[in-house]
Amino acid sequence: MRSTETFTEQARRAQITACAIDAIAELGYALASVRKIADRAGVAMSVVLYHFGDKDSLIVSVVSECYRTLFEAMVPAVDAAPTAAGKLEAHIRAHLGYLRTHPAHQVAITEIGNGFRGKGGVRLWDLPVDREHDEARTRVELEAILRGGVESGEFRPLTPASIASAVRGAIGTAMFSLLVDPAFDLDGYADDLVDAFLRACAP
Repeated sequence: MRSTETFTEQARRAQITACAIDAIAELGYALASVRKIADRAGVAMSVVLYHFGDKDSLIVSVVSECYRTLFEAMVPAVDAAPTAAGKLEAHIRAHLGYLRTHPAHQVAITEIGNGFRGKGGVRLWDLPVDREHDEARTRVELEAILRGGVESGEFRPLTPASIASAVRGAIGTAMFSLLVDPAFDLDGYADDLVDAFLRACAP
């Protein structure tokens, strides 16, 4: 009986988290109140608060789910690439592919990054994440890929943080382009981005 209750609770938490992702993506972080998320999930607000306690805890669950799905898409692709250039290309293509398969997740995490202020002024990057997410992040981290390419001589001397910021900005531009135009040529954009950044990093 206990295992059935636990499974039911886990399923309800997952349902509410999914509804929160959709609500934040559609309404923006500021307007996605606990009540609106509850309405979307078809439950009373008290049910959301029973499972999560407050909105901050719900946001932690949303962030964890966004990380989980993103790293599921990116880690295998980056790990499979044997070179720094291959890892950079895999990072770009996998992240852009994620925009196609999980558009609401990407918009939601962007909204949270821009608008979330938790208790004591906590921001997105201060939220606790599961250890496996933290480990996965290090495996796809742009700075680490770029630094490895510089150290091996595969890339020219460059500032990893600067190139990484440019890549993230370009991926963010693709997200907004897709929101404006669902027919946006994501594959062509990926080809251009890979070509541009591999040329920028080449010795």
